[in-house]
Amino acid sequence: MADEKIDPWGNELLGDYAKLFTEFGLSEIGDSVLAGIRAPSRLFRRGIVFAHRDLGKFVDSAGRKEPVAAMSGIKPSGELHLGSKLTAEELIFFQKEFGARVFYCVANLEAYADNGLTLKESRENAVSNVADVLALGLDPKNAYVYEQSEEKTVMNLAYLFARRTTNATLQALYGDRNVGLYFSTLTQAGDILLPQMPGFGGPKNVVVPVGVDQDPHIRLTRDLAAKFQPDYGFRLPSATYHQFSRSLNGETKMGKRDPQSMLTLADDPEAAHRKALNALTGGRATLSEQRRLGGEIEKCVVFELYKFHFEEDDKKLSERFHACRGGKLMCGDCKGELACRVRDFLKAHQKKKGKLEPKARQILEAQGKKRS
Repeated sequence: MADEKIDPWGNELLGDYAKLFTEFGLSEIGDSVLAGIRAPSRLFRRGIVFAHRDLGKFVDSAGRKEPVAAMSGIKPSGELHLGSKLTAEELIFFQKEFGARVFYCVANLEAYADNGLTLKESRENAVSNVADVLALGLDPKNAYVYEQSEEKTVMNLAYLFARRTTNATLQALYGDRNVGLYFSTLTQAGDILLPQMPGFGGPKNVVVPVGVDQDPHIRLTRDLAAKFQPDYGFRLPSATYHQFSRSLNGETKMGKRDPQSMLTLADDPEAAHRKALNALTGGRATLSEQRRLGGEIEKCVVFELYKFHFEEDDKKLSERFHACRGGKLMCGDCKGELACRVRDFLKAHQKKKGKLEPKARQILEAQGKKRS
């Protein structure tokens, strides 16, 4: 089935984003939605966040000054990479732009189901992950950060949802999986609907920023929200979808399963500099051919890294694009500058993160004590 090609646990690139609109009912981010955003981030301005489900309802609700929330999380199976950074930056954007309370889930039960990590092993990864998000700009005063294993409400919801979910439904969405992964999807549905529970203010509009590979989770959760609406008053969660960050070799999406072809926020800055120098470009076979024909920028991971992460100025990004396509910018110069930006970013980020790690540990430990 077509759904099986969208794998939340896989590492494959999606070949055709258009099928998400035609087959799965996603909507494009259009002017009507962008009109309600006062200061779109680079992710929205550049079409990196390119699709949504019911984002307009979230924006309209926030415009009426109603309570809104943004929800996502991280599987603590390793350090945050640049793909995970995109999701964290979206959460922070929704918090700053709309005053949304952020719910950030540390999916330690999924890390056990998918990766076999014990809760103790996950905790140390979680401290690092949460410190990263704080360093990127999350305001902990308007956020609820928690580990799945410590949030009883989520687990209760997962069991309730299991009663109304058939094995055929899960197979249609995810293919043939072990029961642990199936149950982790029901747990994630509990995570997504947690902000609407009575202990967190009741029904409200919630947006869930995800990569396109996570859409099966969104569809499952929206279906469950509708089924349980009479009991809890759930509103169907909204979602935004960003494009994949490709691996440095351009062959897969950036992920934790290929350490040498990803950049993490914990990489040694000098090692990351070297990694960036090995990233795929769209260069021609010779310099003379590059000058004559220009670079094949659609193949270039280096330009993608500028676009997604390392060039905030839209005008400068456009100038880089045209210089490459016009044969005026050579790949070695472009890649060398990127490598320096990666190194400098990591140095600054890790310095900030080091100061925030005690705060991250305190947040996770306090949540555990509260729920014990």
